[in-house]
Amino acid sequence: MKYNKFERKIAYLLTKFPGIKLAIKKMYQRVNYLRYKKSYTFKSDFTIKRIGKDSKESYFGYYDKSPINNTNEYIIFQSTNIDTKTMPEVKVPVDLVVYDVSNNNYEVVGQSYTYNWQQGTKLMWIDEYRFIYNDLDKSKRQYISKIYDVKLKEIKIVDFPIYDCSGDVFAISLNFERLDIARADYSYSNLGNKIDWEDNSNDGLYYIDLKSNNSKIIITIEDIIKFNYKESMKGAKHKFNHVMISPDGLKMMFMHRWFLSDGRRYDTLYVCNVDGSGIKIVADDDMVSHCFWFDKTHIFAYLRDKDMGDKYYMIDINTGKKELVGKGVIDGFGDGHPSVNKENIVFDTYPDKARMKELFLYNYENKDLLKLGEFLESLDFYGETRCDLHPRFSSDGKKVFFDSVHNGKRGLYMMDLKK
Repeated sequence: MKYNKFERKIAYLLTKFPGIKLAIKKMYQRVNYLRYKKSYTFKSDFTIKRIGKDSKESYFGYYDKSPINNTNEYIIFQSTNIDTKTMPEVKVPVDLVVYDVSNNNYEVVGQSYTYNWQQGTKLMWIDEYRFIYNDLDKSKRQYISKIYDVKLKEIKIVDFPIYDCSGDVFAISLNFERLDIARADYSYSNLGNKIDWEDNSNDGLYYIDLKSNNSKIIITIEDIIKFNYKESMKGAKHKFNHVMISPDGLKMMFMHRWFLSDGRRYDTLYVCNVDGSGIKIVADDDMVSHCFWFDKTHIFAYLRDKDMGDKYYMIDINTGKKELVGKGVIDGFGDGHPSVNKENIVFDTYPDKARMKELFLYNYENKDLLKLGEFLESLDFYGETRCDLHPRFSSDGKKVFFDSVHNGKRGLYMMDLKK
């Protein structure tokens, strides 16, 4: 049972009153769940396998990276004994686990103290047999990242945390302390996070050379405020988030968000060259949600267009042209997390009235829509401890990975798209 247009309109109007919206939303969702709850916790016509060998909770993280390497030999994920209905514990690390698919073998290869439930440790493959993740250097009291080689079983230290990488060449990063105060479910809380919100000229996006282990700031928050100043920015708290490097490694998208004292939020989506030059506005109608590079010149995104509304769009970064995608097919599902493999797009939905989240496969070329399954998320997982499905393809497009709590615990799952 989906939320109707009237209910969504009320939710939109309440965005001007965040505190009131949250209280009403939680109460309304609980009443609806009791009324519409289903007799099953998941349903799918496809083969689904949980990745993990014990009773620990497991998960991968965000939707823009795949847990399986390009050769389909190894799957990486985080594992924990912590009850993930509660917030992460800064003194308790998560395990970094490598699953050898052919040998059905799990190996804990490291631990990290810098994690959250939405994006994990920013775990991602940087080539066929090496992956990178964030951690904490306790002696220096700074966030770092580590590169692990599954063949050589060696670790290389990078003196800076990463947000996204272009292979093993470079990474783009941001200030996780600022991010933690503005959006704790996407950051880390290990350092106490004391931020001077008035200083926007010495904070922003950083280019990290993974070969030389050097870093430099390439775009400051002040640069963007001056580039696209709005009256609502005065006195607001600003941050960058959701940096994604293009498939050819030449450009990146990033989001500028600013928050007013009453909790209201505004978003603008930008693209630029990876050295910080050539900044362009991609979307600037107050709301940008989830994006993915469709190819090197197009972004697929759920965002607001003042004329066409909150929908999925295909955006040409060179011309700025927006194309409404899936009119009458996918535009009724609302916001979700899209992942792309060639012409195929896999995306999820937020919980409906029965607290079921749906998973869909949409073909951009022929407009076909296929439902892959539906999965329960109980109200025990809520807010910063929620578990979005965050679907991701394997590189060959034959499998979809997702995180789910339909069995009462957070788990990483693999779906075979061949019935």
